[in-house]
Amino acid sequence: MKKIILHTSLLICSSLHSQDGWTLYPKKEALDSLNIKSSELLKTTDQDSLLRLDTIYSNSLSYISGEGSLIEIKDSKIESINKYVSEHGKYNGYTVQLYVSQKTDKIRELRKKFILNFPEMVLFDEYIAPNIFLYSGKFQDYNNAVFSKMKLEEVFDNTLVVRKSFPYHVERKKGGLSPPFK
Repeated sequence: MKKIILHTSLLICSSLHSQDGWTLYPKKEALDSLNIKSSELLKTTDQDSLLRLDTIYSNSLSYISGEGSLIEIKDSKIESINKYVSEHGKYNGYTVQLYVSQKTDKIRELRKKFILNFPEMVLFDEYIAPNIFLYSGKFQDYNNAVFSKMKLEEVFDNTLVVRKSFPYHVERKKGGLSPPFK
């Protein structure tokens, strides 16, 4: 029993000591001693440069420090992948289907009704021959789509939450009503 208590107390003491300051970055002076040349972060002069005069550092990096710096080295390949995904990528989400019809007059009437009742919400349509689908909102999770559906059910009948894929690129909001509704 004494051995178990002794081993347990040693394990607890060593784990508490080993976790001290493990998320800190190395001091800037330690990085300077490695001759790392990167961004303007290393060129700036502030309190860290004053500490350099008073302290001598070894070549090893000491991560246990309240002051430190982080160097970010960007790769052009990663930037090109991010650009491609932002232009051509899609994500799966949810939207609220308001109406399906082949009659454009009915769709225009419902658009006007929607914009007058919910001017802050997103409205879009999709044409898949021969039908026009009218949708509201682009949600990443099902719960937000259901909350929006409950708001829309006050004005529209037979709304439905459907799963769709949306492009990553940011779409601009159009101000006011479109020309047919003015």
